[in-house]
Amino acid sequence: MSDLLQQLKKPTWQERAVSVSKYHAGRCREDPDHTIALTAKELNCSLGHVSENLTLASWMKTHPRVEKFKNPTQALDYIKDKKKELKQNV
Repeated sequence: MSDLLQQLKKPTWQERAVSVSKYHAGRCREDPDHTIALTAKELNCSLGHVSENLTLASWMKTHPRVEKFKNPTQALDYIKDKKKELKQNV
């Protein structure tokens, strides 16, 4: 029964970002010429959506705070601000 509930549960934005990232990484291992655009086509979503999810998944690995935001827009705003801050400190 719990497996059925898991299937019915809508994934969180964090789970979705990790799933897209894992899918893309797997496809890149299978085909070194695989691109983000091809992943977008295969997942039937926009290039921007894939790119954002890859960014979110990557930042969640190195910046635990990113995962705590309520939605991906807040997390992406934080990432944008952090990138700007890091660039200014160089």
